[in-house]
Amino acid sequence: MRRILGAGGAVLAQVITAVGSLLLQLVAARELGASGFAAFTLLNGALVVMATLHTAWVGDSLTVLDRFDPPVRAGLFVSLLGTLALGAVVGTALALAFGALPGARTPLFGLLVVVWLAEDTGRRLLAARMEFARLARNDGLHLLTTCVVLAVVHVTAAISLEWLLAAMAAGCVVPICLVLLQTPREELALPPLRGADVRGVGVFAAWRAAQSVLRPTTLLLARVAIAALVSSTALAATEAARLLLAPTLTLINGVGGFLLPRMVRLREAGQPLRARLALTASVALTAVSAVSSLVAVLLTGPLEHLITAGRFDVDPLTVAGWGAYCVSIAATMPVSLLATAYRHSRLVFEVRLIESVIGLAVLVVMLLWRPGLVGLAPFYIGTGGVVTSVVLVIRLHALRSETGPHVAVQADR
Repeated sequence: MRRILGAGGAVLAQVITAVGSLLLQLVAARELGASGFAAFTLLNGALVVMATLHTAWVGDSLTVLDRFDPPVRAGLFVSLLGTLALGAVVGTALALAFGALPGARTPLFGLLVVVWLAEDTGRRLLAARMEFARLARNDGLHLLTTCVVLAVVHVTAAISLEWLLAAMAAGCVVPICLVLLQTPREELALPPLRGADVRGVGVFAAWRAAQSVLRPTTLLLARVAIAALVSSTALAATEAARLLLAPTLTLINGVGGFLLPRMVRLREAGQPLRARLALTASVALTAVSAVSSLVAVLLTGPLEHLITAGRFDVDPLTVAGWGAYCVSIAATMPVSLLATAYRHSRLVFEVRLIESVIGLAVLVVMLLWRPGLVGLAPFYIGTGGVVTSVVLVIRLHALRSETGPHVAVQADR
């Protein structure tokens, strides 16, 4: 029962986060038009890339490594400071490069990145402690704060891209404060920085971060390619179609948020690597994703005006493409999480890199050859996803045969 409640809390937290993300994207699509929504999409995609990198380096290390070991703890703290500083600089630079904000206002996006990463650290700490109920409550307050800010802006002024970013930043402040108040002192105690095991953290986190950032980076580069090779309107239409698959992606990410700490617990209990566990989860998630994707395609017509307010069209074929993309994620995620829990992040990175390179290559070639078929972009991006899942399963079976129950110590050395 506790496992079911834990999974439910993890999924609920993802639902709340996804609802907030969906709300912001709906507001952007309806209020900013195609060009404004395309600009928001690029900035939001960049934020997802940086948040994913931070989560993989700091958040997953909090979960998988011994965060109470002084050298490891110090290494995590140094890593946190580094990602916050880097996020501020890179965020400001990307806002300037995309031309999404006036020059004087580009630091607003850098500030958003900092508070977003700080809140994400608190979220991952709660997840590592298996406190998913608190995590869901904090995410709910994040959503409420964001909605209040947007409501005030809607009444007093026109909603702009700057106000959307400000609302996102404001939503992060309350959860940050709550985590500082809710978390035991031993979790927040600052470690002595002398002897910080930054290298030890990096041995695990580097491959995990590289692997995790591949998918959002692929999506960001795909968005840039669509905007550059076709148009910002085409990018807006492609992203609007993706919003219909938000519930499916929420379910997948929620299950993943529960599976990783659960698999780590199995490893710490001395359980051998069992690919069948991940394969079972993959089959179940794939089936659910396929059904929900079909429903999204059938509802494209009725929901189109709600998403775009009639400013641009949504193609059901593009929705189907995002459905296929979701299926590929559902098929690969549990297997990659199992490999990560048993510290084989380098293996996952190598497989994911091949998948990303193939997807981007197919997308660019097709956009150059037939830009009119931009609606098929999600199919291009997702090429090879299911195949990589099969490769991972085969490789994990081989690793289990080679190392047996001691697989946990034979990792990324």
